[in-house]
This record gives sequence, C-alpha cells and structure tokens, in this order.
Amino acid sequence: MQNLIYILKSIVKKIYLWLGIPIVLCVVLYTQLSDFKTYQSKAKLQFELNTDGSLSVTSKSLQLFEIGLMFTDLLEIARIKRVIQHVQLMILIESLQTDNLYDIKIKTDLYSEKEIIKRAQFLLDNFIEFDLQRPVDVIINNILVFNGLSVEDLNKRIKINRIGSSKYIEVSVEDKSPYNAKFIVDALTDAWIREYRFELQSRYHEKSESINKSCINAKQDLVELMDSLKRYKRRNNVIDIKATKKFIIERSAEIKKEISLVKKDMRSVENTIDYLERTLQNKSDFGFQGNSQELNTEIMMLKDSLRKLQRDKEYNAYNLEKLPSDYPYKINEKINLLETKINKKLSNSVTNTTYDPSLAKQAMVSDYLKKQIEYVKLDAQLKSLQTEMGKLNSTSRKFIDIISDITKLEHQIETDNQHYLILLEKKYFAELLERDAGHNFFIIEKASFPIKAISSKKGLIIVGAFVGATILLLVTVALLIIFDPNHHLPAQIEKHAKIPIITSLYIIPIREFTSRFTPKFYKYIQTKRDNIKRRNVADQNADSKKYIRRLIVDLPKSNKNIISFMGARTNSITFDTAIEIQQMLAKSSLKSIIIYNDWFSPLSEKEIKVPIVSIDTFEASRENCILNLSEQSCSPYDFKLPQEWFYTLSHLRTVFDYVIIIPPPTHKATIWMEWLNLSSDIFYVYELHRRFERDDIKNQTYMLEQHANVIGGILTSTTL
Repeated sequence: MQNLIYILKSIVKKIYLWLGIPIVLCVVLYTQLSDFKTYQSKAKLQFELNTDGSLSVTSKSLQLFEIGLMFTDLLEIARIKRVIQHVQLMILIESLQTDNLYDIKIKTDLYSEKEIIKRAQFLLDNFIEFDLQRPVDVIINNILVFNGLSVEDLNKRIKINRIGSSKYIEVSVEDKSPYNAKFIVDALTDAWIREYRFELQSRYHEKSESINKSCINAKQDLVELMDSLKRYKRRNNVIDIKATKKFIIERSAEIKKEISLVKKDMRSVENTIDYLERTLQNKSDFGFQGNSQELNTEIMMLKDSLRKLQRDKEYNAYNLEKLPSDYPYKINEKINLLETKINKKLSNSVTNTTYDPSLAKQAMVSDYLKKQIEYVKLDAQLKSLQTEMGKLNSTSRKFIDIISDITKLEHQIETDNQHYLILLEKKYFAELLERDAGHNFFIIEKASFPIKAISSKKGLIIVGAFVGATILLLVTVALLIIFDPNHHLPAQIEKHAKIPIITSLYIIPIREFTSRFTPKFYKYIQTKRDNIKRRNVADQNADSKKYIRRLIVDLPKSNKNIISFMGARTNSITFDTAIEIQQMLAKSSLKSIIIYNDWFSPLSEKEIKVPIVSIDTFEASRENCILNLSEQSCSPYDFKLPQEWFYTLSHLRTVFDYVIIIPPPTHKATIWMEWLNLSSDIFYVYELHRRFERDDIKNQTYMLEQHANVIGGILTSTTL
C-alpha cells in the first residue's frame, strides 16, 4: 500500500511532465496544423455471383465462406500495381493536357511533354506496367513520385469496402479538390473492371486454347481410326459386317437343316432297301395270309406320330440355340424308332395281303432299284451339303477374327467420337465464358461529384494527440518509478538493512533559478513550495538532532566516547548534523572535536565558522574544533600507527568529552574499517532515493561483528 501511495504521489509530482508536454504538443499542432478541407467522391459497384444457392449441393455456410473469399480476391485486385499505375497514367495525361487536375511539374530535359504523354497513352492502351529498364518509364515514375502521386500515396487515399454482406462494393477517394476526387474514382473503377475482365479472359483464353488443341488432336485420331477401319474392310472384302454376319448365320442354319433332312431320308431309304433285299432273298411265297383291320389302324397312328415329330423338328430347326444341346439327337432317335415300327407293321401287312406273286416280286425289285438310285442321289446331296458347310465354317472362323477386329475399331471410334463431342462442347463453353468473362462486375452508381467538404479532422487529431501523449507519458513515468532500483521509502530500507533506523533527518536544499528562460511565476511557485517544505521538516529535524544528542550524552562515562558516523556515500547532512550536535553539546559545556577524513568532499574553510586544525597542531587544541584530513586521500594509519592513535585519542579524551569521526564513504574506500577499529560507538547513515546494495548489507554485518557499539541508523534525505 505504501508503495502504491508513493507511486501515485510521484506521478502527481511529475504533473509538469505528463501533462505539460501533451499541452505543449497540442498547442504546436493547433498552430502548425492547417485547417485542411477534403472532398470525398463515392461510387458503387455490383458483383453478380454466377451461382444458384438453391441448386448447390454444398452447405450454406460453405457457400458464404466461398463468396467471402471471392469478394476478398476481388478487393485485392483493386490494389494491384497495374491497376494503380493505370490510374496514375490517366491522372498524368489529364493533368498535362488540361488544367483541371493536378499541377504536375516535369523537371527533365530528356523527354518533352508530348513524348511523355505518348508513352503514357501507349502503356494505358496496352494495359501494361512500367518497364523500368526504359528511361522514359523511369522518368514518368519519378514525375509521379515527385508530385505525390506514387502507388503508395494513391493506395492511402483509396478506400474500398464491401457493403455489409451484400453484393455491392463502395469505392471512395478523398482529395482537396472535388474534381480530382471524382476523376480518381472514375479512373479506379474503370481500371479495376478492366483488370478483372482481363484476368478472367486470360484465364479462360488459356483454357480455351488448351481445349482447342485437344479437339484438333482428338479429331485427327478419330479420322485416322476411321481411315484404318475402311482400309481393313477393303483388305478383307467386307462391305457390310452386319449383313455378312446375318448371311453366314442364316445359311449355316439352312445347310444344317438340309443335312438333317437328307440324313433322315437316307436312313428311311436305307431301311426300305434292307427290307426289300431281305424279302426278295428270303421270301418265296407272296400269297395272301390274312387281313387285320387292327394292324392298319396301328400303322395309321404310327404315321400320325411320325408326321408330328417331323413338323416339330422342322419348326425348331431355326431355334436350336434356345433348345437343349441334345435335342437333335433325341428327336432323331424318336423318328428312327417310329420309322422302324412302321416298316415292321407294313411288312406284316404285306405278308397278309393277297396279290399276284409274280407281279408283287417284280414291283418289289423295281422299288428296290428305285430306292438304290434314290439313296445314291441322297448320298451325293449330303456330301455336297457337308462340303458347303465346311467351307462356310472355315469362312465363319476367319470372319470371327475380322468381326472382332472391326468391332474393336468401331468401339474405339465410338469412344473417340464421344470424347471429341465432349471436347467440342467444352470448347464452345470456354469460348462463351471467355467472351462473357468479367461482365458480372459492373458500375451501378458512377462517381459522385462532392459539393460539400467533409468535416475537418484537426480537432480529433489534437485530442487524440493529447490523450495519446498523456497516456504514453503516464505509463512511462509509472514504469520508471516502479522499476527504479533506488529505495524511496523507509520500509524498503528496513526490509533489507541489518541496522535499524532510529531517527531521520531531512534537508531541503535551496534551488537557484539562474536560467533566464525560466518563467518568473514558476520561480515563485517553486520557492514558495520549498519554503513550506522547510518549515514542515524544521521541527522534525530539531527533534531528531536532540534525540541523537541524548543518545550521545547517555553513553556511559567510562566509555571512550569515540563516535563514528559511517555511510555508504558522501552525505552533506552527516557533516551538518555533526556540527550542530557539537554546538548543542557546547551549550551544555561539553567539548568535542570532529575528525573529518572524507576527501571525496573536501571542507571549505570559508563556509565553516568552527576552527579547523591540522594533524600537526590538533593535539594542542583545547576548544571545539575540526581536524581536517580531507585535503588528501590518506588513511589514519598514514599519519600514525594504531597504538599511537589509541594513545592520541586517549589524550584527546582528557581534553574533549567526545570525539566525532566522519570517515570516507564505504562505497568508495575501505579506510572506514581503520576508523572502525579506533571507534567505540557507531551511527550508520542511510540515504533515501539511493540504492541499497549487497555491499551495504555486507558492510553492516561486518560492523555488527566488531567491538564497536552500533547505536542505530539515521535516515537522511534531501527531498520529500
């Protein structure tokens, strides 16, 4: 709490610093800062998003994040170097051609004004940056910088903001001239939109060129594949693959059907021939043996079944791929079985029929020969069909490889064709995007012409400077006080000291204001303030000195009464206190001699009214005096040995009641230890507003360990 109170008091004492400097700063700003007028021109642009949120598959938060990034990129485009240089060039051309804009001064003889305008117009038309390898571009850049129109200067005056979370952007520029502000806004919006469209069109142009090259390559590959297919068909005599494939399949089915029928007929004829041959060889009687109506009925039923099976076989000959693989074998087996039964029944019927034996046999021989001829024809027909079937199978096997190759080529052509169509669609879309790129960013409100100047910021600048300077100085002063290594409070010293403080002495020095720049009222106030402080501490100092005198007087009579005032530094209060105590003792008829050995602060005989004696004559003194050993840096042992000093001090005690010693400070010399050996009592003198270091603690510990009596500590200060 004491530290906090001290910090606050110290800050208040330095009010002239942390309050005076800001006031002076405000006065300087008020007198030197001109009351400038500025005009602000604004324009509004719209950035139309090409997305439909209702059709998007992404979340709403992600859409908003992406839109925010798009606006961020768009705002950054306005700050790029080429856009600002575009604005610079428009300002330069307008200023040089007319007198309505800036008064630009050209300080060069290398290029004329027309050449500079021509070069600036070329850069503007081609939308390119300065080429600082060209002298004319360097001169144009230097002219703009010299006239306060550099890229950095313009960027500081341009403000671009998105209006809330909407799709609108506001551009504003401040200038001393309303016409200049409007012109810069117009130039910036034009350059911004041009740069945005240029970047998008360049990006889409590169994509379009890439897709166009892919289209050309894809078309070439497709044409090569189609030419390859044509050559392959021509080489293999294939005109229509589908028709050829259909012909082979249908012809193969027809031949298989015909072969089946021929084989069937051949088996039937073969069975008839066998029957006729056996009958002619083994039968001798061809007469009538009986008639059976039941046998005829069975033969009719068997023939009906045979005809039904033959119809099924013919019907299913075109759908064999849908039937089981063993279907032909089973149905042929059934047909053969029925034919065998029919022939057997017929044989029985012929046996039982009455006719002319000779005619019957002749008819049978005739039938036998006919069947032999028919069998030969059928066999020749079968071989012809089998030969044709073999050729067809050979052609089919060869055609299968051709079909496979042609199918692969056609599939590859179809794939490449689809790829080519997709590329064409992308090419058209890229060209469309390139043509329409950047048209979603446009001006909806042109730059306004400011009529009324915006409010001056002079007052705000002055108030801000005052508040900022005050806070900065307050913080600086507070930090200097907080981190000050010196001890400014008695409690801070008592916390580390080994010797307790028994009293305190304050002396307010008289300040002389010699500077002729110091105001008279300040001199008067400070003098009055110091006088009040002196009156406040006068009674306290008098009481403290009386207390010190009482401590000295109360020392035992048997004591040597050789008293030393030890201190870390040279202290004028120590000597002044010793002189006053000497005078106070003299009023009580007590004599004393002061031995002053602090050569770091030599005595001046003009200012001291007490007699001063030397080392050679002080033993003959009988009245209060001062032995001055401060003229040179000598220790007491340089004058006399310790035993001689004990004898001399004993002799002085017969003349003087007290011997007061003021040795050099402990921080600057070790001579105080020699005086400590010669002393019987010690006062330790502390100083406020000085550091209390480890050496002080070590020296105090040493004093306490010696034979001398440490009476206590005296706290001194020259400030309150």
